[in-house]
Amino acid sequence: MAKPISPPEETYDNDPTLESLAERLGKPEPGIIEALLDGTTESQLVERGRQIASSRVLTDLRRLYATAHACWSSASKEKREKLRGFSPELLALAVEQALALERLLEAHESAGQKKDAARATTDAALRERFSRSLLLRDQAYEVLRGVAGSGKEAREELAQAVGTAEDPGALARGLTQLAALGKRYLAQKKGPLAVRAKLMRLDQDYVERLEEAAQELTQAAKTAAARPAGQKVTSGDLDRADGINLILLEQIVRVFERANEQDPTIPRLVPIATRRLFSRSTRKKAAETSGGGGGAAGSGSAGSGSTGGAPPDEEDPVEGDDAPA
Repeated sequence: MAKPISPPEETYDNDPTLESLAERLGKPEPGIIEALLDGTTESQLVERGRQIASSRVLTDLRRLYATAHACWSSASKEKREKLRGFSPELLALAVEQALALERLLEAHESAGQKKDAARATTDAALRERFSRSLLLRDQAYEVLRGVAGSGKEAREELAQAVGTAEDPGALARGLTQLAALGKRYLAQKKGPLAVRAKLMRLDQDYVERLEEAAQELTQAAKTAAARPAGQKVTSGDLDRADGINLILLEQIVRVFERANEQDPTIPRLVPIATRRLFSRSTRKKAAETSGGGGGAAGSGSAGSGSTGGAPPDEEDPVEGDDAPA
């Protein structure tokens, strides 16, 4: 009789979502996650979680937890006995933590998208304001140049007032200084300068327009430069949640691995997206590595792993407590 072969890893109920699994399993009792993490520091969780993207962790959690639930739901009493170390309560906790990670990731990505969109909007507003202010400054320069006349000192004073437009701050200062110069010109009610001011249509409304443009440009620059409010979900939050989920996933994967050694019809849970964090030994069963010594070595019972008397290798199927590389 051919040796039983482990079934392909698949779900038996059309890949239920984490939400549907949570509904079937119910909520875990309060305090379970704290008991499970007892002795594990926050820094250990974060360090473990930062080694892989949250999206990759979720990819494996959705697939493997569906497989585990399907297997347990259809398992006989004998098979459930081989799955010691696994329970619906453990899976309920794992699913709850997977959903928490899913929500954290969604919030983190949403905040990032909103921040990028807000930055793009403020940058565009600043560019538009800068362009309009620059046109107004150049116009004001020509108006005040006509009012100032051809005197050397007046022209030098105007050139100093207009300044540069190397950045929004410099342009705003130029507008403010041109407005101040315009006020001085308007203060002279008689004489050639007053006549030129009237010809160039320099008036108080125009001067105030220059001042308002300077203020608006300064505000636009401050808005664009302002750092957005801190995200509610930080990378550290995600790393911690990843660490918790990896601990739960490892526990469940190991139990199914040992159960598969006893009964190959119980599926192995094989991480794919997170496989680099898990290391499965290529060790064969003790009876198979003994070089074929003894007639019993080739029998079907040798494949069960119940003989040989050696404790399981801690590198099979995953590394020890510090499994992440």
